[in-house]
Amino acid sequence: MSRLFYIVLLLSTVLAEIPDRRVVAEWEPALGTMIRWPLGIPSDLVVELASDDILYVLVETNNQENQATNNFNNWGVNLSNVVYIHTDTYSHWTRDHGPEFMIGENHWEVINQRFNGYPENYGCDFGEEEIDCDENMIISDCLGTEFCNNQPQYAEEGYDCYINNDLCEDFNEDGVIKDWLGDGYCDDGNWGPNFMCDEYSFDCGDCGGDIIDENGYCDDDLIILERKEIEGRPIDSQFRGWDEDDDTNIDFANQLSWDLFNLPLYWTGGNFMTDGYGMGFSTQLMVNENNLSNEAFKEIMYQELHFNDYHIFDNPNELSIQHIDCMAKLVNPETIIIKQVSQLSPEYDCIEDFAESFDSLNTFYGRPFNIHRIYCPAIPGGPWELNPVAAYTNSLILNNKVLVPKYGIPQDDMAIQVFQEAMPGYEVIGFDYSNADPWYGEDALHCRTKGIFDPEMLHISHKSIRSDELYGGAISVIAEVVDYGLEGQSFQGTLNWKYSAEDGPFSEVNLSCNDGLCSATFPQLVPGTEIEYYISIDSYDGDSISHPNFGWHTFTTTENILGDLNGDGDVNILDVITEVNAILNQEYVPGYDMNGDFILNVQDIILLINLIVG
Repeated sequence: MSRLFYIVLLLSTVLAEIPDRRVVAEWEPALGTMIRWPLGIPSDLVVELASDDILYVLVETNNQENQATNNFNNWGVNLSNVVYIHTDTYSHWTRDHGPEFMIGENHWEVINQRFNGYPENYGCDFGEEEIDCDENMIISDCLGTEFCNNQPQYAEEGYDCYINNDLCEDFNEDGVIKDWLGDGYCDDGNWGPNFMCDEYSFDCGDCGGDIIDENGYCDDDLIILERKEIEGRPIDSQFRGWDEDDDTNIDFANQLSWDLFNLPLYWTGGNFMTDGYGMGFSTQLMVNENNLSNEAFKEIMYQELHFNDYHIFDNPNELSIQHIDCMAKLVNPETIIIKQVSQLSPEYDCIEDFAESFDSLNTFYGRPFNIHRIYCPAIPGGPWELNPVAAYTNSLILNNKVLVPKYGIPQDDMAIQVFQEAMPGYEVIGFDYSNADPWYGEDALHCRTKGIFDPEMLHISHKSIRSDELYGGAISVIAEVVDYGLEGQSFQGTLNWKYSAEDGPFSEVNLSCNDGLCSATFPQLVPGTEIEYYISIDSYDGDSISHPNFGWHTFTTTENILGDLNGDGDVNILDVITEVNAILNQEYVPGYDMNGDFILNVQDIILLINLIVG
């Protein structure tokens, strides 16, 4: 009975069970990347994406496919890795309207979320400052975002209000009342409030379609002003819109013969990240876009996509699309890179509050995240952006590579170094912006690419060794392995390790695998030295996987003397008493496990006594 207790206790402390169904994380094995033609990325990035992996290219016509092929051929793209997906598209932001994936044993689905473009929200405390007006003037748009009706954007161009309701009047005393409805620009939240609903007469037809006016907001003499057109993400209200992007996942899934799961929510890809184990992250804008409460949104995510821990963060930017991939990047289940801005930035305190939110969170394995900060200096940005900074977190993980946007500034090299430190062993490659499609503060490399993952992947869950959790004694590893290809659940593998100060090669220790659980123990290691290690698994049908997926973990061995359980600097009978007490109290302490078999028993006492008597 006591042996069973020790095994259960061990698994609860060093392993967390892989969920039966889960949304795939970005660092998992990928078949390739989805982009769209016409491109929004530089040609050298296209070459890199297709060099080792499949490049899925969205095209609308055979003519577009021919154009893409001719250009790819001229650039030296590996055309054997190019697959064209025929579908209507409006934009090249495949990250935002492209697919996420649900995986489980004998289960694979393309998630088809709703997509509604790029509504903006106020964040931090700036929204309250902007809405510092008479209480009667505060109203809400179609998404529930409050605004001050008599403080419209572009007031200098003659606007008195956003909405010409009973309280609006000729505030600028120019002899006419002008508002946003029916002014010739589509107000769907792309550059301010969203008026595309019954309450606001569907913007009096500015976004196309018939004018449906049951509120008296529209008339035959609509005033069209020359509002400043914003470069970057405008909508042509006469012809095309985001609804064209909304069907790309359906066409993609059909072409690959993959099952489709329709999610009844707006779930923009750039405002979402996951650890791959049921934990999700978005900013408040995601919930606002769906006009739901936080709890209602989380409940839907739990019921539909099995997220049991979904975190909604306050919008950190003054006014923006508030996408989380421009603020932070999870690079594995326990490591995150978070943006840092200058103390002179008006958003400095807000970004720091955002970063501190992660301090109180625990990972899937029940311990704090490893947090790296990446300095993002101010850049010129797009004309629609407020307080733009370099979006280094807006990068793409593609198997063994990390592809990072570069802005032609000295801080680019520092950003590359942060990724190298957070992801040792990965190939980190920087890509300069192109003059035709530059990187912005709210829109860079990650926004314009989308990973497509392997439905038959091998997967390893492993609670990596951390230096501050070592107590001396034997150091062991344990991993849970799942073969989603279902060719078999029998595995073999090795624990690969070396001292960081040595060039290599890695030494190997065979893993003992049974029923999807694999374990091994390091040989006796030199105290106070840094160790690099990774776990590699082979299935009997020839597939292989490592943990981490590429590169290695690191930890530093303790300075403790082997067998000095009580830390008094000597190995003696007091340590035996400490061992015995732990066994009697049914307390598993990794540092007391002298033989690394994950059980404390008489064998550990015998080994300890042998150390004492020499």
